[in-house]
Amino acid sequence: MTNIKKYNLFIMISTIARNIVEVFSSVLLYKMGYSLKEILLFFTILYFVGGIISVIVIYLTKYINAKYILILSSMIFSISFYFMSTMDKTISNLIIFGIIYGIGSYSYHSLRHYFAIKTMDKERKKEIGSILIFSNIGLIVAPIIVSYVTKKLSLIVLAIIVIVLSVVAIIPLFKLDIKENNKIIKYQKIEKNKLLFFILEQAKVINLSLQPLYLYLFINNKIEYIGIFNAIMGVSSCIFIYFFVRKIDDNKYFKYLNILFCIILLLKLNITGKYLILVIGFFEGLGIKMFEIVSAENIYNIKKDTNIKGYIVLVEIIFCFTRSIFCLIGYFINDIKIILYISIVLIFIISFIKRKEVKDIS
Repeated sequence: MTNIKKYNLFIMISTIARNIVEVFSSVLLYKMGYSLKEILLFFTILYFVGGIISVIVIYLTKYINAKYILILSSMIFSISFYFMSTMDKTISNLIIFGIIYGIGSYSYHSLRHYFAIKTMDKERKKEIGSILIFSNIGLIVAPIIVSYVTKKLSLIVLAIIVIVLSVVAIIPLFKLDIKENNKIIKYQKIEKNKLLFFILEQAKVINLSLQPLYLYLFINNKIEYIGIFNAIMGVSSCIFIYFFVRKIDDNKYFKYLNILFCIILLLKLNITGKYLILVIGFFEGLGIKMFEIVSAENIYNIKKDTNIKGYIVLVEIIFCFTRSIFCLIGYFINDIKIILYISIVLIFIISFIKRKEVKDIS
């Protein structure tokens, strides 16, 4: 089995485990009695901690094998969800959950990007597509598990499932045949347009984080419905990757597709029919994955002489602190529709950012 196949197995299983929490966290917190403002406070803390922990984790790889750090990350992530499933509704518990969740989540994300870059060969386009397909399988399965378990069983059972999957996901990583490079970590300069793309792209992440809560509040207040919506998006995303992944290079092609994606997001905020929203979810899944393909290329297409760890540190700092600032602004706005409208405007602006193709990739 090749390195990329082993990595894909890891990404599929870990995506199932982590999206059980990531996709539904806003809804589960709301069902526990937390307000929108408190949920946005949680996300602000989560991403702020994520930015700090991303730096710490990369520096720890100089002394500890990254695979062992991921084991610890999985344990902390599992503990965070178990804590949420048993905690009382208090602000202090929400803050504690945000901190633990941030540590468990972003110690994973920074190393996920690191291993992705290390396992790729020269066929970056094809391998980025395969990674996204396997992650989408996880995105399809996760909401189905959540919908069934929360309806038939309990959050405790769901927490146990997360723990088991998180541990199993690490096994393929120990089979990877890559050379760990513990040389000096140097911060990398990121090209201006790529930096702007990275910053504005976080509006899409915030949109996706709040989307389940929006559906719960305004469309259908059942976890199963949100699960079906996300599963439909996952299926359409796989279709898009399989048929169109090789056509995303063209800046003009991305520009018009992204504008169409923004129109779809606007339609979703102005339609209340629950079945029509599912149809929109299918087309939204196409748009999201088109967006993520371009995003993944921006992250993974790097020059041969790039200091990978230094690059990943800077990327994660940009991602996390931008998200934290966006959520803090949302905290003061305290209106989910206005926040989602603002995120769509920022996503729309991305359509006009020119991207440079990196030819001498590592």
